[in-house]
Amino acid sequence: MNTSEARTGGRLRLYGPGDVDHLDPAASYRGSAGPVITLFARQLFTYPPETNLSNWQAIDPIPDLAAGIPSTYNAGLGASHRCYIVHLRPGVFWDTTPPREVTADDVARGIKRLCAPILRSAALPYFTSTIRGMEQFRADYAATNPRTAADHAAFQNSHDIAGLLVIDDKTVVFELTRPALDFVNILALLCASPAPVEYDSIVPGSAEFPHQVRSNGPYRPVHWVPGKELRLARNPVWRQETDPSRQQVPDTIEIIRGEVSVDRTVHTIADGSADLPWGLVLAERQGGPPGPPDHGLGYALNPYLVFNLHGSRAGAAVHQPQVRQAISYTIDKAAIAEIFAGLGAVTRIAGSIIPPGNSAHQDIDPYATPGGRGDPEKGRALLVQAGYPDGLTLTAVYPETDLHTGIARSYAADLGKTGLTVRLVALDPDDYGELLRDPRRVRAQDWDICTAAWSPDWFHGNGRVFLQPMFSSGSSGNYGSYRDPVVDELISQALASVEEPARADAAWRQAEDRILADAAIVPILFQTPALPPLRGRRVHGAAVMPTLDYAFDLSSLRLG
Repeated sequence: MNTSEARTGGRLRLYGPGDVDHLDPAASYRGSAGPVITLFARQLFTYPPETNLSNWQAIDPIPDLAAGIPSTYNAGLGASHRCYIVHLRPGVFWDTTPPREVTADDVARGIKRLCAPILRSAALPYFTSTIRGMEQFRADYAATNPRTAADHAAFQNSHDIAGLLVIDDKTVVFELTRPALDFVNILALLCASPAPVEYDSIVPGSAEFPHQVRSNGPYRPVHWVPGKELRLARNPVWRQETDPSRQQVPDTIEIIRGEVSVDRTVHTIADGSADLPWGLVLAERQGGPPGPPDHGLGYALNPYLVFNLHGSRAGAAVHQPQVRQAISYTIDKAAIAEIFAGLGAVTRIAGSIIPPGNSAHQDIDPYATPGGRGDPEKGRALLVQAGYPDGLTLTAVYPETDLHTGIARSYAADLGKTGLTVRLVALDPDDYGELLRDPRRVRAQDWDICTAAWSPDWFHGNGRVFLQPMFSSGSSGNYGSYRDPVVDELISQALASVEEPARADAAWRQAEDRILADAAIVPILFQTPALPPLRGRRVHGAAVMPTLDYAFDLSSLRLG
């Protein structure tokens, strides 16, 4: 069937091991749920789906709920670049009874929910270091130790963020602590979605959320079986003329979660039982190894090794830089690249933290080995210097999926060549995600190493998108609880120099050099998904969303 013969309507079916529960935008900064959240939660600004990524300059945010992009030309941006005036687009409604228009109060409520102590979004440092008074609001919120939905609502409704001003129903003003030329990109993140007053009755990020979703997008959840199934149907109050980026093509979108392998997922799509993979980024099977992408978008750091450096584990071996350096030299990164090649991903051996195609990238590798194959002898020598001539035992946790099991077994075998014994502990993928997001569980869990991934939240002028969330003290994206006051100061210097890109990049590079010298993490691979993504033979008219791991825009897919 030709694309021109594809039709609107029908049931779009997704199948795979992704999450169907964590749908609260404030709590779902990263994860497989992103493409679904965009269907019912809109932002002030968003990124249009793209069918042609060859022009990277096209990947810029556009107005979504906002009527326009604030600038000095339309009086929406002050001359100091510290005051953004946002006017809301008229005619956008929540699917309440009766329908109610989205207001500036909803915008403010959505930003306040980000500070809920139970969430600790990894994107929070973008906001608290930029919006005036938001860091104080976050600290005051945490001090109340809220437990119930009423506790959260009481604080949010009785306290304001100093730099977030609701002028009237359709106007909100953001006052910044310093100029931030990427502020529109920050407000385009899914976690910055406005929230209706109905969310006051829900603990942010709780399991109740999918039952009480209110939608201002083209679809809304109509059926949910926790951990197993989610179905969305067309939202009757949505209007195409008020939404510049989404469509409403399928009648329904159905997601079935299964603890299945990559091969099983691919087979299910190939035989027509499903249309798209869910929770897996897979490329079309084209025969032969994938080539480099023809777009200029930045790579992700995926995967990298995290060390548990929380202060309460001061006696742990991984607190010694020489142990971390030994591990950095030992891992066979090329072997892990071969695992990802089976998914159709395009990879490079990583030696630095900021990947190619992103601001401040450096082509360096202080722990380079021939071909990225590792050097166990050098690793063993460093262990002896660290006082472990007879080796030691480390505990590694990993999500129990085929992919991550293969990665964990690969690096465990490498470390065994140096005399390091790795005890592998598999966790449910949801539990693993919660472990990384919650520092309290970092303290409580007896683990030393694990792997994680980090992708750019936007693609140019993006110096902060790796080092700030991954290494700022106290950030929940700082999965291993790494702390260095010098790194924190360099991050602050880079943010303060946003209007001087060369000076900002120099500060980012100094911070990266220090982090690598300390072996705070082990970069393993730079990666970008090969395109086009895997799809079933019924799927036509596909456009991808690069800021969401190149997932398809589900609202525009036509089924043949």
